[in-house]
Amino acid sequence: MRYIRCRAGLFRLSVIAMMGLLLITIASSAALAQDSPPRFEAGASFTAMRVGPEVFGPGAEGDVNFGRHIAFDAAYSWSPTPTPQHIMTALFGVKAGTRTQRFGFFGKVRPGLISFGNSVRQVTEIFGPSGLPTANFRLARENQKALDLGGVLEYYPSQHWALRWDAGDLVEFGEQGVLFTAVGNVPPGFIFFPPVPGRTTHNFMFSTAVHYRF
Repeated sequence: MRYIRCRAGLFRLSVIAMMGLLLITIASSAALAQDSPPRFEAGASFTAMRVGPEVFGPGAEGDVNFGRHIAFDAAYSWSPTPTPQHIMTALFGVKAGTRTQRFGFFGKVRPGLISFGNSVRQVTEIFGPSGLPTANFRLARENQKALDLGGVLEYYPSQHWALRWDAGDLVEFGEQGVLFTAVGNVPPGFIFFPPVPGRTTHNFMFSTAVHYRF
């Protein structure tokens, strides 16, 4: 009888221990699911940049989250200007930081490009018989390498929605600028302007966005 009661007691303890482990596992899984963000995010944004003049425009963003601390981050923006020289950016990189239940704090490094429409790429001075030149301008889209460095603040009002604010420096790595050439009856002593050398410029960029997480 003592052996039977002992086995019954061990059985009850085993059942209680298994139930406890099961409850701990369920609680841990629920906490992990609550802390880990959904895998994918997609949303719309509004971006302001200072690239000489200040420009504004809509855009689209997307993320692939690899846990709570790191994500693949991409963004596209289109900024109209008073002239036909519309500006576009396309950036792809990494967002890394930490999250709480309601907030996320990240740094970002996103290489990509910045593109200017209808830019003057070449100026040709055409000299006629009279020696007076006329200028011919070649317009084309100008694509320059860029690097977006900055910080990100996110707010999570619910599991599937996020509000996001970005601020940082859009570094533009400008290549050789406008090319000047002369053709025709070029007079002696005519001064040829050398190509404008490439340079690196820093542009402040801010954006706000709404993301759906799934």
